[in-house]
Amino acid sequence: MQTTLNQIPTPLAIGLIILGIVIILLVVLIVRRRASQALPPAPETPPPTKIDYTAIPLEEPQSWQDRLRNLSLAAKILFVLIPILLCMGIGILVLSLSNDQTAAPPPTPTPSPIPVTLTIEDATIVRANPLTLSVRVRSTGLPDNTELQVELRADGQPLRWFDPARRIQIRRDRGDFREAKLPDGDPTPEGRKYTVVVTTPDGSLSAEAELEVLPTFAAAFYGTEPTPSPSPTLSATATPTAVIAQATPTPPPPTATPTPALPTGQRVAVTNGGNVRKLPYTGVNNVIGGINAGEEVEILARTPNALWYYVRTVRNEVGWVSRTLIAVTDLIAAETPVANVVSVFDNGSIYLAADTGSAVIDQVNPPEVVELFERTADGTWYRVRTVRDREGWVQASLLGIPDDVAAQVPVVK
Repeated sequence: MQTTLNQIPTPLAIGLIILGIVIILLVVLIVRRRASQALPPAPETPPPTKIDYTAIPLEEPQSWQDRLRNLSLAAKILFVLIPILLCMGIGILVLSLSNDQTAAPPPTPTPSPIPVTLTIEDATIVRANPLTLSVRVRSTGLPDNTELQVELRADGQPLRWFDPARRIQIRRDRGDFREAKLPDGDPTPEGRKYTVVVTTPDGSLSAEAELEVLPTFAAAFYGTEPTPSPSPTLSATATPTAVIAQATPTPPPPTATPTPALPTGQRVAVTNGGNVRKLPYTGVNNVIGGINAGEEVEILARTPNALWYYVRTVRNEVGWVSRTLIAVTDLIAAETPVANVVSVFDNGSIYLAADTGSAVIDQVNPPEVVELFERTADGTWYRVRTVRDREGWVQASLLGIPDDVAAQVPVVK
């Protein structure tokens, strides 16, 4: 019985008690109404006679039994049922409370752990002076503020190259690391395989990612110097020529080929350090240099949406930087020429010729960008170069080309 009552929720039990009382009251009211309607017609009242009430003795009930007997039928039913219902309600409430105190709490479901994964998206030497390593990591299953250790290896052996106390801090499953080489760091001669690994606090390792050394920084990273051209040597003759029959004209010295001047532009300040990229795109294998806060760059061109700028740095690195890294005003943006670089809006193929029947040589996918070189006369095809340095023809419907950019792209002859 107790088990059955314990299974009844307390609010439901109280509701049943109240419902029972309401039903009883309705039954009593219905019975009384029917009884009043069934009364016989009252007999004719005889002429009133004067009664002396002072002569009639007053009779009052002397005990609770007398009072109970004088109650109506409905009152007698209520007198019996209400205490019974109250006792039942109190009993159910007491049993429910005692069951709540003794019952063990339900077990808390244990969430399934997310497997921990580490992926190195980019490991690149991004600066020559000071020599700087940049690593970008993506993870799953690691909470924010988790610190990861970075290790540079040569042929699988760890190198002491940067401060080992420096860590990557995970934020929203991503982390970035940028650190300069120690003055007394291990040398990195050419001919060895250089890789980067990342370690979690519990010792889990990521897969090794091959270090990318851009040609611009190869000499600084490998510690090599440009090979000087050998000086010409004069061969000694045993006997000098006594007589020259006829003087031969001395040829003029060769004219040195002039070095092309680097592009110049309006100077602006660098407000945040960051990467210089080959194209205005944050994908992998696109970094060619870097800038530091406090330096200046010369602005050469911009993208149509003015979110990226083609610049020359103080180290003569020419490439693209984000507008968030430099102090560009609206006036400077308006005066900067627009480059023939546009965004990819849809997935599609790059063909060897401006014809869907030609060979497919690459793909374009958002949010990549492409550089425009030529277009067909009807403007439906453009010859482009992708972020992977592949050149070919792509349909204009896959690209976001503003009218002013389309007008300055030359037509193929």
